Amino acid sequence: MIMQRNHDSLRSVLIYSIPKILDTHFDAISNQSHEADMFVQTQQDLLIATITEIQTGMIDALFMTPPKYSDYLVSSQAQGYEQGKFTANTLGEHDQIVLEISKNLNLTSQGIMIDIIEEYVDDSSNRVFFINRLMECNWNRFTGFAQGYLASKEQQIDHLHTQKVSVMGQMAAGMAHEIRNPLASIKGFAQLAKHRLLQPVIKVDELTHYLDLSINEIDSLNRLVTDFLLLARKSDNANHDETVVDVKRVLQRVIGIVDQIVLSDEIDLSTNISDQELFTYGDASQLEQVFLNILKNAIDSISKTNGVIQILATIVANNIFIKIADNGTGMSQETLDRIYDPFFTTKETGTGIGLSICKQLIERLNGRIEHESEIGNGTIATIVLPIYKQ
Repeated sequence: MIMQRNHDSLRSVLIYSIPKILDTHFDAISNQSHEADMFVQTQQDLLIATITEIQTGMIDALFMTPPKYSDYLVSSQAQGYEQGKFTANTLGEHDQIVLEISKNLNLTSQGIMIDIIEEYVDDSSNRVFFINRLMECNWNRFTGFAQGYLASKEQQIDHLHTQKVSVMGQMAAGMAHEIRNPLASIKGFAQLAKHRLLQPVIKVDELTHYLDLSINEIDSLNRLVTDFLLLARKSDNANHDETVVDVKRVLQRVIGIVDQIVLSDEIDLSTNISDQELFTYGDASQLEQVFLNILKNAIDSISKTNGVIQILATIVANNIFIKIADNGTGMSQETLDRIYDPFFTTKETGTGIGLSICKQLIERLNGRIEHESEIGNGTIATIVLPIYKQ
């Protein structure tokens, strides 16, 4: 081993190399893609603190006695494992960038520190000793991180799979229930029609009535299947009818539709729509469907006199905000947590897929939909849409 004075000198030079390691590392990652560059910029403070701590620990490990060094390897790998799990849980949407950062850091720090060791350590056996330890420390930490990261991602995948199976089961049960009712009606009308056809005198008007009722039930089934397909379909046809949409015009058309309903129910409908242009890019008919669904829910929730529904549309931070508020019965937190689940409903009638479809349609437009509610204090539905700029 080399003398203590040389230990301190080498350690100091290695510690002073950490800023260079960081600069080289960040430059390499940022040059890979715009997404990687943005990630480094937004997470730089966290990355600097974490990497500095890791590098300092590895440098100290180069000069440890064998027993302490063995303990360090165990604790370092355990820390890397926990850090990998934490990273997967907090930055998991940046999978490729995170793994590339970990790999690049390993190679960058190893390359710079090996150059320093070769320059500052004259004795060849000591150089081999330090280089071997450095590579072992790097690999030990990297494997711990990778194992923790992959273990956490596997847990997330298992959890998502379980959720998906559960949702599919709920959707299948809900769909079966909603199909069974119209089918029972159609069968009943068909049996009545058959019975009437066997009578001596055939009443055409009565048969026509049964057939009309059956056609209505078939139309209802068709709408249900259409909605279900819309809910299940991904983005394959998402842009089919998309164009520039005047949100104000859509809102005004929807308000015209519900005006008579709220008037007959003695509900006060007030609007506050911005004078600014409110254009987004999407499908006007689908946006109309969303607004109608939310307004219908608001009307249904008002079971008292002096009902009020307020519609607000404005621009905030380059987004269109539409708020639809009512003073209806409101919802519990348990219900609020499930309102976007397919086939979940608290109503005696209805399929329970309306808000699921609304959420999917809005997200297709790169927007979002949120609900706030308290029992007895009404509900506020907020829709956020990106502004279309020519």
